[in-house]
Parts: sequence; structure tokens; C-alpha cells
Amino acid sequence: MRIVDFHTHVFPDKVAAGAIPKMEQTSGYKAFTDGTVGGLVASMEAAGIDKSVALPVATNPEKVSSVNRFGASIAEPRLCMFGALHPKASSWHEHLEEVLGYGMAGIKLHPDYQDFYPDDPDLLPFFAACRDSGLLVFFHAGGDLSFEPPNRGGPARIASLLEALPGIKIFAAHMGGFRMWDEVEEHLLGKPVFMDTSFAIGYLSDDRLRGMIRRHGTEYVLFGTDSPWMGQSEEVKNVLGLGLGSAAEERIFFANALRLIPELAA
Repeated sequence: MRIVDFHTHVFPDKVAAGAIPKMEQTSGYKAFTDGTVGGLVASMEAAGIDKSVALPVATNPEKVSSVNRFGASIAEPRLCMFGALHPKASSWHEHLEEVLGYGMAGIKLHPDYQDFYPDDPDLLPFFAACRDSGLLVFFHAGGDLSFEPPNRGGPARIASLLEALPGIKIFAAHMGGFRMWDEVEEHLLGKPVFMDTSFAIGYLSDDRLRGMIRRHGTEYVLFGTDSPWMGQSEEVKNVLGLGLGSAAEERIFFANALRLIPELAA
């Protein structure tokens, strides 16, 4: 069975050397790799993962172009690099064109790091442009180990954005909202929103997670680890351990990713 990890992170080697220890300190969580491209590829090889989607975050508008240049420079064929945008950047139109020019299939946004709410009416033109460009908008959803609640990217706010902009392709990480799963069940389950398994196993009981996956629909759930913050080998075993059945596992590990990004078949 082929496997795509749809939620990973990599940094330039020099940046990773400083960023990973800092994030370990703020989150209280130990990384499984060093955060470099080489570290991720070695982890993939050990876990039997064919492709990984790498998701950058531009923590301020000034970093957007440099983050995207780094992503575009990665020649590793086993990685699919998403782009970075900042909703509050005055030049977001130009940055959107950069992402499209690089041929990136989606963008990653983090409401807490970037200080915005997904359903802010002032941001509707930004999200409408993302929708009309065909980009997948990948949100960090729910809580975050590095931020005290209340958190900005709650499931109800993501559902409001979906309602305001029908047709937008939204991905809500961490099974729709880390540590906000009651809200996920109320506002997101059953809606056309993609979710991943990262930071859900071990925080939700297996029974509840299985139930959420089945109620949401396995065609909208993808395998993700949030590497370097979860071990890829361990998470493959954990998802298989849910006992969802071979057809559901095929969708979660590969087929759904291929539906979103056909180039992952190469």
C-alpha cells in the first residue's frame, strides 16, 4: 500500500537548527526529526512513506516571499511543497501570484501564529481569491501546544468561512480542531472539509476517533503526522491499529491525497 503523509514541516538547515529547539521549549514537545529535508526523507524511508506534503507558515508578512522561494528550491521528488501566504499582508495579491507561479497546489495558514480569524469578514476577498485560484487552504485548526486558549482557528469559525464561500477547498488539520473535538462534531463533521489524523490518535480514544472518521466520511480524512512532531513509523502503525478496514485505509493513506494532488502519483 502506498502512503502519503499530508502534514509535515521542513525548514532550511540553518533555520531548523534554531527553530526546532525553540519550538520544543515553547510546546513542551520533543521533535522526532531535526526538521530538515534530509531528516524528513530519512524518516519517510524508515516508515515506508512514499510522499510527504510539506507545509510552511509565514509568521509575518515580510517572510512570505523568502519562505516560498525556499519551498520552490526543494528538488527532492518525494516532497510536495505547499506555499505560504499571510492574510494580513498588504501585498497578498502579489504573494498569491508567486505561489501560483511556483505551481504549488495549496497554502498553509496558522490563525494563532498569524493573528487572524478565519471568518473575519475583512479577509473574505483574500479567501475568495484562494478559492478562485483553485488552491487548497490548509488550516492549523483548534488549539496549539505553543498557545494558551482561546485559539483563533476554532472549528466553528472554519465552518463559517465554508458557509460564506461555497466551493472553497478547506483542510482543517488535527481531525478538524486539536482539543476542540466537541466543536468539530457540532460544526464540521459531514461537511466538505478535509481533515488529517495528526495529533488525534492518543488525544482521542480509538472508539471516538473511529466514529468521527466514519461519520465525517473516509473520503475526507487523510493520513498526517505533523512531522517532526510525531513519529511517522509510529503513526502509520497507529492508524492501521484503528481497524478501519482496507478500503478506508487505502483512501486515508493515499487515494484521498491523490484526488487532491494528482501529481503525487508520480
